[in-house]
Amino acid sequence: MNKDYMQDGSLSEKWKYRFSFYDQHGFPGFWKLSPEYKEAFKSLKARQRITIQMNFIAFFFSWIYLFVLGLWKKAIIVLLLGIVSLIIGAIIGINVLGLAVAAYVALNTNKWFYEKEVKGINTWGL
Repeated sequence: MNKDYMQDGSLSEKWKYRFSFYDQHGFPGFWKLSPEYKEAFKSLKARQRITIQMNFIAFFFSWIYLFVLGLWKKAIIVLLLGIVSLIIGAIIGINVLGLAVAAYVALNTNKWFYEKEVKGINTWGL
């Protein structure tokens, strides 16, 4: 189910830019990037790389932002993961685990939203 996102008025130009980059150069996988994606990513300027790779709103408002984007299944999992990381962090005395969860969400939100909007995939998996 490929949606014509370029005609979608509800998407910002930043989202359209990210989606078109994924369509043209391939979708970044979990374990490995395609050679075409790597080459295209290297040719981008630093600001464009950050736009493609990371979502700062998702870093600061992780599960709330996922709910806003309509990724409610992932938002529930991230909320539970955040609670578990806080508990574990309190037990061992290191509260860095919450930042690790936030960073993971920030690096994957763009891909998750692309899957939902363009491919029609909205699963529970992170």
